[in-house]
Amino acid sequence: MNAQRRCSLSDMNVEVRIGLIVLCGTLLGCGESTGDTSIAKALETKSEMEVAAAAVAEKKQEEAQAARARKDAEEAARTAEIAAAATLPATLPASLEDACDAFVKTYDEFMLAGEEKEVLEWWDGHRKKLGEARSKCLVRKSIEVAACSTEALGAPLPSLKGFSRIDSARRIVEACMSAHGTDA
Repeated sequence: MNAQRRCSLSDMNVEVRIGLIVLCGTLLGCGESTGDTSIAKALETKSEMEVAAAAVAEKKQEEAQAARARKDAEEAARTAEIAAAATLPATLPASLEDACDAFVKTYDEFMLAGEEKEVLEWWDGHRKKLGEARSKCLVRKSIEVAACSTEALGAPLPSLKGFSRIDSARRIVEACMSAHGTDA
């Protein structure tokens, strides 16, 4: 029987080995090249795209932070303006009923001064909402809170432009309760 012999690189003479290495290098594109290779270009393009994507992501993050800062500044201005408006008038009403009647009248005028959509929503159940507002005012049992709320709702508050009227009124009354009364 003939034993089959495998040919290995170590069994070949040196010239044959060098020839095979050069041939493999030429066929596979190994070795030094003088031109740009497509793999190197692809890697370079990929890294440029990653850099561009990182720059876009960083810009979006900066824009989001700026938007949050703007929103926070607007909210701080709104809160400060409401707090400044939460003052008592020069003369207080004689009774709680008079104070609550003035509050309900001013509250209604405040709500009617909003945008059309809010005014239409306000008119839906208008009498009931005014009754609830008067009832809450009477339950608080504070002429000062009612007078403060009346004064603040009647004051020009430019930072509330574009802000929900019902939320604005709620915040104004809360500021007056905080400054001049109790939370009832």
